[in-house]
Amino acid sequence: MKAAVLGSGLMGSVIGWDLAKSDRVDEVVVADIDEERLRALKKRSPGKKLSVEKLDIRERKKVVAFLRRFDVASSALPHGVVHLSDLAAVEAGAKMVNIAFEDEQMELDAAARKSGALIIPGCGVAPGLGGILLTHALEELGGGDEGHILVGGIPEHPRPPFNYKLVFSIVGLLREYTDDARVVRNGKMIRVRPFSTVETYDFPPPIGRLEGFCTDGLASLVYTMKGMKTLDEVTLRWPGHAEKMNLLMESGFFSKEKVMVDRTEIAPLEMSWAVLGRKLTEGDPKDITVMRVVAKGKKGHAVYDMVDRYDERQQVTSMGKTTGYTASIVTQMLGGGRIKGKGVVPPESAVVGRSVDALVSELSDRGVKIARS
Repeated sequence: MKAAVLGSGLMGSVIGWDLAKSDRVDEVVVADIDEERLRALKKRSPGKKLSVEKLDIRERKKVVAFLRRFDVASSALPHGVVHLSDLAAVEAGAKMVNIAFEDEQMELDAAARKSGALIIPGCGVAPGLGGILLTHALEELGGGDEGHILVGGIPEHPRPPFNYKLVFSIVGLLREYTDDARVVRNGKMIRVRPFSTVETYDFPPPIGRLEGFCTDGLASLVYTMKGMKTLDEVTLRWPGHAEKMNLLMESGFFSKEKVMVDRTEIAPLEMSWAVLGRKLTEGDPKDITVMRVVAKGKKGHAVYDMVDRYDERQQVTSMGKTTGYTASIVTQMLGGGRIKGKGVVPPESAVVGRSVDALVSELSDRGVKIARS
């Protein structure tokens, strides 16, 4: 199959590498507007299977024509341009996996069905893998009404003051912290502020104790898991992180309302993107991704646990591995015909049954181990 990747950042580069390694993929083209990043990606990807191409996602006609050249595509673009890639994929009638989720994607279902496109939104580690595992577990338990997804990317060696290192875009991170979280309590969907309740969770050594708070990460599960009594997604961090970030938020540093500074209008959030974005990239690149999925059903409880670490040999972050590998595997399932249909199909509806076992097995082959109890 011929595969395209939109975006050559931390996640897109991993997706491109992984697709190029697959015997099922004949050609991979990674497109981005940043020529320097494309050159760096090509330099790290020897061989003829992977090539790079400059492309501006804002140039709709060119993006549509680009996507029509391929059997399948994967989008790893940041929030702000995600919708542009989805609109182009729908117009092109493309098959595309998108690691980002935005509610607007669900509104494209009718148009995608009409054009013959198949879009799988929010298909990384979270959202994506967590929802796939939760849905699968509840089905095996004969149905159920309670589910929890706990997940976080944390530095192996935390540094004060934030005990956190950025493993994806600063824009995405601050969206997690500023957007109200949709959760289900007593069968009703409600909204809670991310730092309103911070709880502690214990994991086996060497992780130990982490703190967690609800964020708006249920993504497509809000639409596909109707009838749940309890449902939430909890973001995990090293202890102390939430208090410091909440202090900045309560002080107005994450506000979108512009203020006047030396005759220039600027939103505090934009300044925080620049300042925190630089601060949170400092330090050792080694990261850990921790995930626990808890399903409570009619036949009992099921728990999935994953602790993944930075790949020193390939110099790939754990967040890049768990997100990029998941997207690459599902992209190959889509391009190879294992996933069929039209429209906007959430990952937990697209990857079902034996495909879930295949996904877990392929992740294991890549060193990402998931244990079930």
